[in-house]
Amino acid sequence: MGNNYFTVEGEATGEITEKKSRFICNLYHIGSEEDIIRYTEALRKTHFKARHVCYAAILGDSGDILKYSDDGEPSGTAGRPMLDILKGRQLTYTLACVTRYFGGVLLGTGGLVRAYSDALQDGLHNATIVEKQLKKRIAFAIDYQTIGKIKYKLDDHEAVILSEEYGSEVNITLALPEDNYPGFIEFLTELSNGRINHTDLGSSFI
Repeated sequence: MGNNYFTVEGEATGEITEKKSRFICNLYHIGSEEDIIRYTEALRKTHFKARHVCYAAILGDSGDILKYSDDGEPSGTAGRPMLDILKGRQLTYTLACVTRYFGGVLLGTGGLVRAYSDALQDGLHNATIVEKQLKKRIAFAIDYQTIGKIKYKLDDHEAVILSEEYGSEVNITLALPEDNYPGFIEFLTELSNGRINHTDLGSSFI
């Protein structure tokens, strides 16, 4: 992590049954610790007959904010193993919840670790994992004769167009890796003999 990170897109679910206990996984893309509370409380209301709603969550661009809960299961049998899986997949801004409906058979500590881990793995199997990259966003206006030359070189700079508006000129907003920013500005300057003025819109994960 640093200039890029991986996260789940939207939501995903998974489920396993182990010795008559149901383990239901819900995965969420989250942006704050408040989201953890909101989603876990909603699950407790939905699954009010369930015995446990355990979770693991990672936040921060560098994945440095770690949260987990065993929610009454023996310590270290639910939240921590789930957190280790999320860390192993290099995920952040991700919340994994596993709801357990007790089936009447005790699983033991090893059985619980496997069950919660397997439920999360099933959820991840159904999830869409996306990579977010830190990119510089810039905006500029260009004449119609020059736009084709710029688009032809976008791949060379790993640049992608976010929006384009057509009027007397073409107003372009694009994003590219921060390391490629100086070279792209040099390319624009040479292409237009210094006539293109660009606006730096800052950096964000895209």
